[in-house]
Amino acid sequence: MSVAPSRLRHLPLVACLVLAAGWASREVAHARSGAEPVKSQTITLDAVKMEAYKVDGKEVGSAGAYLAGDTPASTKFITGRFVLNAGQTPHPPHTHVEEEVMIVESGTGEIFCDGKTTKVGPGSVMYTTPNASHGIVNTGTTPIVFYFIKWADK
Repeated sequence: MSVAPSRLRHLPLVACLVLAAGWASREVAHARSGAEPVKSQTITLDAVKMEAYKVDGKEVGSAGAYLAGDTPASTKFITGRFVLNAGQTPHPPHTHVEEEVMIVESGTGEIFCDGKTTKVGPGSVMYTTPNASHGIVNTGTTPIVFYFIKWADK
């Protein structure tokens, strides 16, 4: 039984699509296998590499990450520490798809969260839902130290 030539003309396109799909799935699997998920562990402050944090070339404080990556239940997970100099902000209020928690350890400032500005100090906590505008400003005369945790749903 022979196949009509008009049916054969689609064969190269179908072959290309099958090969492309196979290649794409192989690349995704390779990328996922190369990234180690975040594992359970305890990290002390002395193990956190704090680095200068600059805005428009000017140092406004320092920041360091404890953990970053995907977890079994989330993506884009990161937790870290930020030391923000007096009178500074790391950025204007912004949004992102991750949920975020900030916990103030020391110092004073203001946190803008979802349309409301609140004066904060030691023990204050901010939680923001995905895409809610938020930001922090150090309004004190000493650094404000805070911890941040961000994650997105899988």
